[in-house]
Amino acid sequence: MMKIKQILSSLLFVWLAVSCAEETPYIDMDQTEQAEVTLGSTESSSETFTFSTNQTWSASDDADWLTVSPTSGGEGNNTLTLTAEKENRTGKARTATLTLTTATLEQEIQITQEAGRYIQLEEDTIRVSREGGDIQVYFTTEMIEDEYAIYRTGRWLTQEGQSTRSTYTAYVPLTVLPNTGEQSRMAYLIFTAAGEGADGDPFATAVIVQEGLLSSYESTDYSADKTVRVLQEATRGTGIPIVLMGDGFIDTEIADGTYDEVMDQAYANLFSEEPISSLRDYFDVYAVTAVSRNSGVGTWYDTVFSTWLEGGGSSLIEGDNEAVREYVQCVEGIDIDNTLAVVIPNTTDYAGTTYFGYGTIDNMTEFAIAYCPIINGISSELFRTVLCHEAIGHGFGKLNDEYAYEGTMPSNEIEEAQTMQTIGWYQNVDFTDDTNTVLWSAFLSDSRYANEDVGIYEGACTYSHGAYRPSDESIMNSNILGFNAPSRQALYNKVMKLGEGREATYEEFVSFDSPETQTTTRATTISADFRPFHAPQFVNRPLKP
Repeated sequence: MMKIKQILSSLLFVWLAVSCAEETPYIDMDQTEQAEVTLGSTESSSETFTFSTNQTWSASDDADWLTVSPTSGGEGNNTLTLTAEKENRTGKARTATLTLTTATLEQEIQITQEAGRYIQLEEDTIRVSREGGDIQVYFTTEMIEDEYAIYRTGRWLTQEGQSTRSTYTAYVPLTVLPNTGEQSRMAYLIFTAAGEGADGDPFATAVIVQEGLLSSYESTDYSADKTVRVLQEATRGTGIPIVLMGDGFIDTEIADGTYDEVMDQAYANLFSEEPISSLRDYFDVYAVTAVSRNSGVGTWYDTVFSTWLEGGGSSLIEGDNEAVREYVQCVEGIDIDNTLAVVIPNTTDYAGTTYFGYGTIDNMTEFAIAYCPIINGISSELFRTVLCHEAIGHGFGKLNDEYAYEGTMPSNEIEEAQTMQTIGWYQNVDFTDDTNTVLWSAFLSDSRYANEDVGIYEGACTYSHGAYRPSDESIMNSNILGFNAPSRQALYNKVMKLGEGREATYEEFVSFDSPETQTTTRATTISADFRPFHAPQFVNRPLKP
């Protein structure tokens, strides 16, 4: 009996020892005040942050001006470096939230960047009559004149004389030329740091809006609204739907044929690049008429899709995506899950943005909305190439951008992109420079593509480092030279999947992708107006029923 008691006592001791060893999960700050970190106002200002934990962890933040390194780690003491990627030019302190996450815990830390140099506009937007005239754009700043520069867009906006300033208040004298056109027009006054150029991170941007001849006219006839015109019916496959529509077109522009002319040119542009040019018979194409109250787009216009251009050097376009979906469904029996919607805002401004990612990773639809204005006019090369970039590249092919304008791609964004690659998206970018494992490795060793610019070039997904593209130049980079070989393969594979319900092989694509098929009329010189576009917007939610 005594022996049994000893054994039981020993087992109890072991159980208690194991129980004590199983510590409660924790994330501990070395100092309680470290739950808040303050960075200086300048670019590259950094601070370290220390904590300890008994679990593996990851770190993420919600700001585009902040980077965190490393973004993951293990048990024990850890040190994070927090760096401000941009100078704070907002005129006030700004905050971000850093989140530490383990399997069972989450800890938030507030990161504050101090206010730095600033320019504060008296008015962000200035409206001018179509007759034009002299205006002054007033602003306040504590900087001396040598520290900032002012850039203008729009040849109809001229500066008369030098900027005038007292101690802190200043104004820019401008002359607005008469607007003899029908549409209103916008120009921008961009304030950046001296030496950075017009594409520098702006302190402020003033928007100059001048009325056109039609600015005061409002539609009265809405009888054509939501009517459907069939532009093409598929003669191969099951029919992949594309629906075109315009925003900011009034009843008179629809009655006189302007709307149809724009839709017809957009239709022609969509099929102007290979491989889609040779695969056009797989598509059903429709134009849906949308009658807006006002002619033109922007904050002060009442339009069907509420299209709004961010401006000020940005190419971002926002719109009422639910209204777009409603107009798509004017096409009887349309398969909306596989539809590409293309919205042409009634402006010649340089912009373009695509929205996709409607669903979950387990049930992701192909539905996408591409916004592209009539850039530089209906017959311009930029209207054609940007429409192919946004609608065909991003919207239909789910290709990513091949240009770069910022630092290193964060690991969490790489992981998100790699997840989308598992469903066949983003096939024109990768995150390794290994010639054996990169997504387009087959092209690198294929002598049939020896004359093409296929390689591994660092810089893609808008980031200069950490992401790679398959060619130095392409339509997904600077809107020239058409789609590169891996992009053409991705587009071909998408057509076969949606049009014929099957997976295509590499050899099948190569057989299709003959030199004759590759030949097309392509821009070979980067336009003087070219600027990298805003990254496509990943919606990450299901379509509403």
